[in-house]
Amino acid sequence: MTKIPAFLLAAFTFLPFAVQAKEMKVAAVEFAAKSPGFDVNLPGIVDAVTVAAKNGAKLIVLPEGATTGFAYTDAKSLMPYADTVPGKTTAALSKVTQQYNVYVVVGMMEKDLITKKIYNAAVLIGPKGYIGKYHKNTLATGEGVAVTPGKLGFPVFDTDIGRIGLVICFDDTNLQNLLLPVLRGADIVAQPIGSNKMASIYAASYTNHSTMANMSTAVSWMASNVISSNSTGSEGFGPVQIDFFDGASSIWDNSGKRLISAPLSSPANPTKPQTIYATINLDKKSDQKSYWFKHRRPELYQDINNYRYPDDGAATYAPKQVSAALIQYEPKLGNVDENYKKVDQLIRERSGVFNLTVLPFNSFLGPVGLNKSNVAQYAEELNGKSYQMAASLAKKYSSYVLFSMPEKRGDKYYETAILFNGTGAQVGLYRKSHLNDVEKSWATAGDELPIIRTSDFGNIAIMLDDEVRIPELTQMYGIYRADLILVPTAYNQKDYGGPVDIPKGVVLDASNKGMSMWYNIAKYAQAYTLVANYIGGEHRDIGDSAVYALTPEVGYYPPNIAPKKELAHLVDFTTHANNTVYIDQERLIASRRWDEGAPLALDMDSACFKEWRANPESKELCPKAMGIK
Repeated sequence: MTKIPAFLLAAFTFLPFAVQAKEMKVAAVEFAAKSPGFDVNLPGIVDAVTVAAKNGAKLIVLPEGATTGFAYTDAKSLMPYADTVPGKTTAALSKVTQQYNVYVVVGMMEKDLITKKIYNAAVLIGPKGYIGKYHKNTLATGEGVAVTPGKLGFPVFDTDIGRIGLVICFDDTNLQNLLLPVLRGADIVAQPIGSNKMASIYAASYTNHSTMANMSTAVSWMASNVISSNSTGSEGFGPVQIDFFDGASSIWDNSGKRLISAPLSSPANPTKPQTIYATINLDKKSDQKSYWFKHRRPELYQDINNYRYPDDGAATYAPKQVSAALIQYEPKLGNVDENYKKVDQLIRERSGVFNLTVLPFNSFLGPVGLNKSNVAQYAEELNGKSYQMAASLAKKYSSYVLFSMPEKRGDKYYETAILFNGTGAQVGLYRKSHLNDVEKSWATAGDELPIIRTSDFGNIAIMLDDEVRIPELTQMYGIYRADLILVPTAYNQKDYGGPVDIPKGVVLDASNKGMSMWYNIAKYAQAYTLVANYIGGEHRDIGDSAVYALTPEVGYYPPNIAPKKELAHLVDFTTHANNTVYIDQERLIASRRWDEGAPLALDMDSACFKEWRANPESKELCPKAMGIK
């Protein structure tokens, strides 16, 4: 027998997943709990988990509130049906998990017998029994009458099938809730859901949202395998009736690809309880996760730590009419004069009045492959030729113009965007703060996330090209109360992102389109997001210049996307025009658990971050790193 060297034994000791299966079957169990529940629901839960285990699933996820349902008016009416943790639920499911060597995540209402509080919990049970729990952080409207917001942070549990993070339903409305488990190392995020949001043809579409629609795009940022299990059908008793749960439980891999969804359930076409299965590959590397972790800049996210009043002084409230021309054209690489003429022609041909013009990334150069050797050939100082061309367009068409270029400033180079007003005067400037690897070889990163305050549009923020891959940038601009986010890009859909792919029928077809990350920016910052892209050319850019609105899933102003041709695509909308939907920026800020967001602002190489990640169940943030015993 060959002796294994000691250093290899040590490596296997500290790498718990070195022997884990490369591929793993997982399952989402979908049903509607009966209310009043628990004793009624638990046998059915055990049966469904047993069947899934026999079918080979190693991780099985059940819906939110699976043991009790939701038809309760307050904590008093819920208390008799809630369970302790550990308790009857964990004991019953532990028998199955031990017998079949599987893991189960179940959504349940947990009662604290000492404080008399009830928490909306997700509980993880494995082959050795109860492992741990998570308490829902962001409660939906009305939910707080019965349950208390969680204070367990975002635990991630080490298991022999990978690191498992937990979130619950409405948590998905706040971006940091989805980012923290992944930053903490989750290979899989399990999400029990109880979503009764239907497309806008049904009642309640404006009072809540579709969690399944949200997650369908958010996974492209999270870069984690995600299993979301929703309730399906109707439930209710006494004075409380839950209209309908729409099912559509889904499983995604860590590239954001939707592997499977259960059919949509609706009052007109209800579906029966069912279990869906998919195979995930825990060894599959995520390019998005690698990019995000490498290029994020926590030093710019410090305001995540600070509480922002919902009605803070940075916010604007007056409705503003925006008529924007999004310039989409096929460039001649590096030919400033010809590209300027093309842009001018497209604007001139545009019928209709507009007050804002957004040009693609490096607006008159096209997607030239800038590098250390050629940047001096293309970069210009402020007030140079291209700058003056853009200013002249603003003045000529009495329109704000957002223009970008490689900027030379002393002995440094930047990727820079400049905003001109309708007189051609510069009113804002942004230097790209999150550089990709090639840009780092020649450019200096900007160190500010400025908000440009205007009387015509409110607050404007800018992202340049592939900065859309950094989700914290969206989080910051929402906190800073941006009304518009402008995205000049040169995007060909090869390196990142992908099309919006929401299960059919969950949202209106008009809202089920666009690029997932651009879609995310608008909804998670609650800021209208305007994208201008090239089309065709040597870079094979896809066009799809568009405006993305705040709540497309309820059918209010779905994405307005340019046809696939050269044009100045005109989009019209009004900011702060509709306060009837379930969320807006003010409500988003009010619901954000600012006290839980601190890890997002930590350097990933810092002792504090490493301690936080190495102790994924700790409720305290890095006490050892701060010298606290």
